[in-house]
Amino acid sequence: MIYHIFDRTKLTSVPVDDAQNKWFDFNDFYAFDGVANDDIIVKELINSDDFLRMILRKFNPNKNFLSHCFYFEKPKGAPAELSDFIITDAALNQFPSLAERVQITKNALDFCAKTNIFGDTRPLVTFLNHSGHFNIKNPTACDSHLLVTECERIMSNVADFSDYQMDCCLSQNARDIKQIRQKRNTNIIVANDINEGNSIVKSFLLNGWVGYGYLTGLDMRIVMNSRANLQDNSGAIAKIEK
Repeated sequence: MIYHIFDRTKLTSVPVDDAQNKWFDFNDFYAFDGVANDDIIVKELINSDDFLRMILRKFNPNKNFLSHCFYFEKPKGAPAELSDFIITDAALNQFPSLAERVQITKNALDFCAKTNIFGDTRPLVTFLNHSGHFNIKNPTACDSHLLVTECERIMSNVADFSDYQMDCCLSQNARDIKQIRQKRNTNIIVANDINEGNSIVKSFLLNGWVGYGYLTGLDMRIVMNSRANLQDNSGAIAKIEK
């Protein structure tokens, strides 16, 4: 079942329920009992704060660490070297600590494993490092180096890890010019903070990429797009309901 959550003060024309879709005002959904782990919950026309508050109270009694993944599909006509990728976290955790960024990474990898969104590809995770190398004078470069080391220690069985600049995540030409040995594109890009992540998301959306947002950290599938791109909810559902 797909549960579409809205705010009745904002969405006055509500679609009719059918065999696969049910529409709930978020207050009514909070009192509803019957959601299964294989169901999908979709944020429709509702403030993110209200939606998250309902999710936390209803589905997170153990206080799991939650984060957000934004999956981008390469648009038609884009250069062949580009590929689909995830950016995290661009919507939930504002200025995560190093330990929280490790958890953000784990949430993204768990999401990929549960949804099989990249198929059989072993994920490559890149922590954005604007120096492109270790630089003791650059806190971001130091942090990204530490994150690679820690994630390789605890998650090397499920993913590969690296740290370099945004262009090198998606362009083999950029990697060749900068003499970076990595021979494939990044699957999961981990932003330094919400401002960086959100700027990347908006830049790609404005340049014709289709993006789908997901809340991660719980044992369920939750679509969480911005109110500005709710038209992509159907695509986001289709991507994870297989």
